[in-house]
Amino acid sequence: MVAVFKRAKVGHMNTRFIEIAAVIGAVLIAAPVIADEAPAARPVRHVARAPVEAPIRAAPVQQANWTGGQVGGQGGVSSMAQGFAEPGAHLFPDSSATCISGSFPSYCVETPFAFTGHNSSATGGGFIGYRAQLGWWVIGAELDANYKSGSSSAALSDANLFRSESFYGTMKQTGDASLRLRAGVLVTPWTLIYATGGGAVGDINGSFGYTAHEYFTAFGCAPGTCASVTGGQSWSDARAGWTAGGGIEYLVLPNVTLRVEYRYTDYGFYQKYVPLSTHNCSFVNGGLGCTAPTSNAVIDLHPTFNAVRAGVAFNF
Repeated sequence: MVAVFKRAKVGHMNTRFIEIAAVIGAVLIAAPVIADEAPAARPVRHVARAPVEAPIRAAPVQQANWTGGQVGGQGGVSSMAQGFAEPGAHLFPDSSATCISGSFPSYCVETPFAFTGHNSSATGGGFIGYRAQLGWWVIGAELDANYKSGSSSAALSDANLFRSESFYGTMKQTGDASLRLRAGVLVTPWTLIYATGGGAVGDINGSFGYTAHEYFTAFGCAPGTCASVTGGQSWSDARAGWTAGGGIEYLVLPNVTLRVEYRYTDYGFYQKYVPLSTHNCSFVNGGLGCTAPTSNAVIDLHPTFNAVRAGVAFNF
């Protein structure tokens, strides 16, 4: 009985194994067929894209460089102050007591003669120089030469009981030049504010003429024999002085700058001696003559000028 049960159990297990094997075999056979009948895969669609451009980089800003030489031209306006004075140092007063210490002593003193002027003139010229940049500071030296033309003149006549006088004077400034130091600070990399100063030279022209006649003395004088004075002179001097001022300069291109500058120039006080001649003194006062304190008229001069100029410079 037991044997029969064991055989039945073994037979049952074999049957189950065969069933499982059959199922697995059917699956293996059906899989390729199902795969063949599966829908075809859709083709992948590729969309063309524009190529990505590299970002554009800005060109580096060129640093301003104020070191180097420069040459340029300038022009503007100049106002010239002409100081001209002949204070009355020469006269031939009658030697009588009436003129010297009598009732009319002031009549025996020469009339002072003076004039001033502030004539304006166009001016223009050129310059050359060198500068060095030290951080925000710029220092250098410059030589310039310019031309202008401004003149002043005056005439005067005077008469009193004893004599008559006439004066004529002129003063003119023309060319000028200077050798200066320049020092400034950069308020921006392209803008320089500077001061400048140094020595200056200039052409100063002038003239003076004087005529006087004595026509009354204590004893009188015959017509044509009264004392007289005549004389005059012209001159042209190269005067040395000083100049100072300041300006602003702007770098518009790596090798080009524009500037505006103001300067004051002073040639100092000096004197000119104009020879004068006295005539017919021996016929005055019965041979007592007349006095001539000097043989020259002394002219006191003080030429100066102010100038405002704009210029362009090429740097190298």
